[in-house]
Amino acid sequence: MSEEKVMKVGTPTGGVALRMAGAGPALVFLHGLGGSSRSWARQLEALSDSRQVIAWDCPGYGDSDDFPGGEPECADYAKALLAALDKVDVGAFDLVGHSMGGAIAPWAARLAPLRVRRLVLSATRVAFALADTTGFEAGVADRRHMDDATFGKSRAKGMVGEASPVFADVAAIAGKVREPGYAAAVHLLKHADNRALLPTIAQPTLVLAGENDPIAPADATKAVAAAVPGARLETIPGTAHAAYMEKPEVYNRLLREFLDA
Repeated sequence: MSEEKVMKVGTPTGGVALRMAGAGPALVFLHGLGGSSRSWARQLEALSDSRQVIAWDCPGYGDSDDFPGGEPECADYAKALLAALDKVDVGAFDLVGHSMGGAIAPWAARLAPLRVRRLVLSATRVAFALADTTGFEAGVADRRHMDDATFGKSRAKGMVGEASPVFADVAAIAGKVREPGYAAAVHLLKHADNRALLPTIAQPTLVLAGENDPIAPADATKAVAAAVPGARLETIPGTAHAAYMEKPEVYNRLLREFLDA
């Protein structure tokens, strides 16, 4: 593994932190609601042997500044991502979006069709706005009232379950999410509706699903794959919502096969 570094770069909506390793074709990762750039440690380690791997902290997460006004939509975060990548001289790149990141990633592909080469949508939905959002609101209240450790565990229970060998890792990352960033991300998800956008995606697209995912279950991921022309769906057995951590060797193999095709 090449040495990992974190850079914070300026964008029109505030500073964005990028965690980077390796050299070669750029591969960018967007985390979910309970994640951060640290969620992708296993991908930064494994895939940086042949690529420049970049994982962002979305606005309000990790070392990134809060989004001004706190009411972003998917396109706003896609613009922030593209502006941040401009600052580190990344031109064309492959893009992996997980869960919330999978709602944002198609907007980056739409806004920069000549820059996004291939698209991976991981454990996500066509329209989070159409799902039951009461759990999102409960999460905002929990973040306001719980200490970091308690909040992290409460989020991890819904993502991978307490019996998972990566439960502690998932909980530790989720516990570091700041309240303003979490509330802004919930606002984004409550308005995320890509039903009109996904059928216009021209990039080769892979949809990844966890077999036992309670957040993006089988019918949701099948709908994503059906919405994107020519998309391929791969389900990773024995995983819930964080297959990239639960079975990274399988997840990374599927990424390599798709991206190198």
